[in-house]
Amino acid sequence: LADGGEAQLVQAAPPVYDGPTPAKGLQGLVCSVELPEVGLVLEVADSLAGGGGAGRGLFVRLAEGVDSVTLPAGVAFCGYAAGRMELAADSEGGKTVGFALRSADTSVFFEQQLWSVADLLAPGSGVRHIAGHEVERDAGGRVQAISPDPDWGGARYFVPSREQGDLSIMNIGQMSNDLAMSLAGGAGAGDSQYSAESRSRNVLVLVQRLERDPDRPSVARPSRPVSTLAADVTFRNSAPMELGCEYGERYWSRRAEAGEDGFS
Repeated sequence: LADGGEAQLVQAAPPVYDGPTPAKGLQGLVCSVELPEVGLVLEVADSLAGGGGAGRGLFVRLAEGVDSVTLPAGVAFCGYAAGRMELAADSEGGKTVGFALRSADTSVFFEQQLWSVADLLAPGSGVRHIAGHEVERDAGGRVQAISPDPDWGGARYFVPSREQGDLSIMNIGQMSNDLAMSLAGGAGAGDSQYSAESRSRNVLVLVQRLERDPDRPSVARPSRPVSTLAADVTFRNSAPMELGCEYGERYWSRRAEAGEDGFS
């Protein structure tokens, strides 16, 4: 500093979430799930996405007596759905989640920790391969790139069970809609516009949870997706606000190619 004083770095506070809020309160309330350990309540009711044509949605509000809750990026917010990995996607619905990692920086959960693909597959980590994928390494063994293996014959799709039972913290994530896409938006104007809208509107992203293959301990295989916070965020709303989850430009492009619109 010019006056010889000590420089102090001030970290910016996480942005306060400002999601869609129903003007007349929640309509069609299905369930409320309180998270006392963090001071939040998750609720499922009629979605505001797509002009109200998206079916049910996931909402969040502060628990009674709580003024503010701040959570960091990468926190496992809630479970996605009950289901299992299958060889093929469910042709009847849009809740199937494909297992396709396309960047060494992609995050995954493994043994209760959040890793990047590069760190999980780093020399000495104990994990050499991720099922269903090909990797490129540098001379030192560090992963530079990863892509789906087109010849892999294993289960690549997480398909939610038809019977989910009662909604709970373990399966409520499936109710979150993509708030970056309008009901008639299709694939929009392209990946860059979608990505910007998604970062602005969607607070959740699906992160794959991997597990060690019991027959090949150096291989990590998919188990299920987890609804995860995409960025640091602060909640200060006592009224319910809808939570969005990024579906991805590929998802919307495939639906547009199939002649399907919206969230159904």
